[in-house]
Amino acid sequence: MTITTYPVTVSGNHLQEKSVQRRLVRYGLTDDGIDFSGQVTKGNYRKIRKYCEKNDLIVRLTNALGRRRADYRRRFFRSHKPDIGKRYICVYCGKWLKREKVSVDHLYPVGQASRDVRLQKKLSRQGIRNINDPKNLVAACQSCNARKANQMGLWILRGKLGRHPGFWLLLYLAGLAAIAGAGSYLYTMFLI
Repeated sequence: MTITTYPVTVSGNHLQEKSVQRRLVRYGLTDDGIDFSGQVTKGNYRKIRKYCEKNDLIVRLTNALGRRRADYRRRFFRSHKPDIGKRYICVYCGKWLKREKVSVDHLYPVGQASRDVRLQKKLSRQGIRNINDPKNLVAACQSCNARKANQMGLWILRGKLGRHPGFWLLLYLAGLAAIAGAGSYLYTMFLI
């Protein structure tokens, strides 16, 4: 059985205190001159979090998964071709976008992935080894990207469904059918 370890970094104003340093070393962290960092077990990670909350220290998971890269937009366009002609579709609302209007979004937010161990495991199971992986990047319009921000929940579901242009075609056809059905109903109401 393999033991899962987590890359942790602790920072804060109280790191100069000897008692704090001894406690963090006891948990398996080492002093790198500025912060304390290291690989710790799940049990020690929980203890470190509780200790840091009590002592006004900042604890964060430090992993490649949770860092935004400067080139994620270029990576998206290299791996995702336009959906229809030269247009992309916003995965959240279905709006057609020119390439220059696309706001590339991380489906699973960077901030969430850098803090949530369960989310990191979930992404790993989905084959996403890096938060900037093309599987985690989607086309969005500016307003949807701003509204989504760091949220997950239904936004993730909308994003996963909206990735498929066929989904938007079905919604469009369903809307036409509803309009046609309502139109024939109103037509018969006024004829009677």
